[in-house]
Amino acid sequence: MRLHISTWFAPSGLPCPICGRNAQQTDSGAVAIPIQHGEPRRILSALCFSCRRSIPWIIHPVCRICGRAERCEDCIRRQHRSYSISRCAVRYDNQMRDWLALYKYRGNEGVESVLAAMLAFAYERLCLSTSASFDAITSVPLAPERLLDRGYNQAERLAQRLAEWYGLNYHPMLLRLRHTEKQSLKTRRSRVTDMRGNFAAVSSDLFSGKILLVDDVYTTGSTLDECARILKKASQTNDSTEIYGLLWARS
Repeated sequence: MRLHISTWFAPSGLPCPICGRNAQQTDSGAVAIPIQHGEPRRILSALCFSCRRSIPWIIHPVCRICGRAERCEDCIRRQHRSYSISRCAVRYDNQMRDWLALYKYRGNEGVESVLAAMLAFAYERLCLSTSASFDAITSVPLAPERLLDRGYNQAERLAQRLAEWYGLNYHPMLLRLRHTEKQSLKTRRSRVTDMRGNFAAVSSDLFSGKILLVDDVYTTGSTLDECARILKKASQTNDSTEIYGLLWARS
């Protein structure tokens, strides 16, 4: 994919949506932004130079399955998976963790458009890797109590933004039956068993085709794989249904 090199200046007087500083009061310069679509690029142009420069894009994924920038032992060990491949926009470093927390836990909805614009990179990379035309896009759901507490599902909102920009059909296809603790704190075996029985399809007769499944962070792939398994099981023609993962960050 060709990288656009742009010298961007935020509108005069407007603060950076991430750090709050006036973008024109920080150092400016050329930053490689690997996104083709105009709207995500426009949104990212509101970031100050420091924030734009700090984005750890996964330009050259090493793992062809999950898109990780390093060798992935999880994908090597997993003998069967229900999704085809996945792609992630950025590495989940400390700064990206802080950015997600601004939106996910502190309710800073102004960050939503920035994260969605970053996710657009993963979508364009996925299209480049597969040459696929996707029939629908959906998202990993939250448990009812978590949704009630937070008020929104961040993965759903990111997926809806992407659907709007690229002309995709968004459909809620999954239900989350219970909340689970962070997967990064568990053993691999516990991650897999903990996901079983955690999701259900909204219908027993979902349509088939190529489906994009969106989530915010890929940690072990267990959530993505279980959701893909449920979607394929509920599709009209299991054999012809393909699930592709699309995630904002890869830990």
